[in-house]
Amino acid sequence: MEEIEERALGLIRRGKDGILQKQLRLELGVDGRRCARIVRTLLDAKSVGRELVTTDGVRAYLIRFAGGVGKYELLVAGTKFDPCVGCIDECNPASCARLNKWIKALGVSL
Repeated sequence: MEEIEERALGLIRRGKDGILQKQLRLELGVDGRRCARIVRTLLDAKSVGRELVTTDGVRAYLIRFAGGVGKYELLVAGTKFDPCVGCIDECNPASCARLNKWIKALGVSL
């Protein structure tokens, strides 16, 4: 997935009830044709859904996050890979320093 598509998916995810395709285009700073291609790529990947809606008498597409996570998304925090994958230490997860550091990188409070 290209960087612009990842940015688009992030914007779509942030919208609790989705985001209008026109607003997505403005936030990304791209023209309508480029935005339509980005949305088509995300639709083909089944990352988003698209619904035709009417707002203020104007028909528009509402783009919503389809849920789920990427294949490896839960294994990575920022640029750090989950330390438990392939770990051979027999530790207690509650007191594992590497795991706690990784969780803090996610921004989750313990």
